Amino acid sequence: MEFIASIGPFILAVIAVIINGIPQLLYAEARGFALKPAGFAYLVGAFGNLFTGSVTPISSQAETITVASIKKNLRNNLSSILLAAVLMMILAAFGGVTRIADFAGVAIISGMMSGVGLILAGVSWDMFNQERRTALVSIISAVAAYAIFLNSANKVVWTIFISVVVSTADYLFLQKRRVDLSAEMEEGREQYRMSNEWRFWKKDYWSDFKLIKPTFNLSVLLGALSLVMLNIGANISFGGITASIAGTSQNFDHLSIINSLADIPSALFGGPPIEAIISGTAGAPWPVACGIVFMLVTGILVLVGIIGRLGRYLPSQSIAGFLLVIGFALTFAPNLSAVAQSDNPIGGYMALGVTAWSKNPFLGMVVGILVRYLGAYVGLV
Repeated sequence: MEFIASIGPFILAVIAVIINGIPQLLYAEARGFALKPAGFAYLVGAFGNLFTGSVTPISSQAETITVASIKKNLRNNLSSILLAAVLMMILAAFGGVTRIADFAGVAIISGMMSGVGLILAGVSWDMFNQERRTALVSIISAVAAYAIFLNSANKVVWTIFISVVVSTADYLFLQKRRVDLSAEMEEGREQYRMSNEWRFWKKDYWSDFKLIKPTFNLSVLLGALSLVMLNIGANISFGGITASIAGTSQNFDHLSIINSLADIPSALFGGPPIEAIISGTAGAPWPVACGIVFMLVTGILVLVGIIGRLGRYLPSQSIAGFLLVIGFALTFAPNLSAVAQSDNPIGGYMALGVTAWSKNPFLGMVVGILVRYLGAYVGLV
């Protein structure tokens, strides 16, 4: 009986997290990335969690997609993702993720993450300027849902789910509109024109996978270092939060290796980066298995093109609300509080400001570290 009673919440958690991820995948497409290759990343993540017992699943995340596509040169962006994946694997293999976080300190890691939160809030504002009614409905419903479920362990899942559903319903049924996919592509970004072919045994299906030849230049290096620093902060914070929901612990180096391995096949064929998420699967029965099933199902849906087809019915601005909530309430505010309570707040504030101003978490982290270790010599601390 206990097994039967647990099946319902298990399935609902999988469905809810899949729905929450769809707008972010469509956001990745609007930023110039291909969708189908991302399916490989989800499958790698599923097998990685199966072998390591990691409780934190990986999925598309708006902050990583945003940082990975600050510039509009797609080849450079994909090269940065690949280089970041290699650097992260090397670091994680020797326990470097934990060591870097310890060296930077809580204040600087938290300051960098606060800056990323402001970047996310800025994206939400951009979406409001693109499609005001849809974005506004999303923001209002997200804030309301977050307030209602504030004391729930699944407040993130409900906030994303409700804001996306309400704003999408308004768009489809009250406004009686459909998404013009060509108009959703942000100006100046290349777009992969994917076919609707889902039968993987057909030649047309594989024509969608175009191998990208990586390049290397200063922009690629800075972009890669920025993603490395962001992933270190995200894996520690999001992985820690997800593990705490599940009542267990998270090995951050294992999570970083899984995340990096997943990014390689995705980016090689033009797909977006995938990272650790704060996941409702952690609050479900059998949280490790729930996360694995979520990634397996999502990977299949992406590879067969089903999620791509939903783009006509899901306006990208439907995620404006949870971008604001995640960016401000769940990323900026708690990390700012951690900076204020730390023993070196000046370094954290500098990391915050430089990250938000430059839209580059790596530069924010470097400046924060310099202030922490050299500030005393110039009277800053």
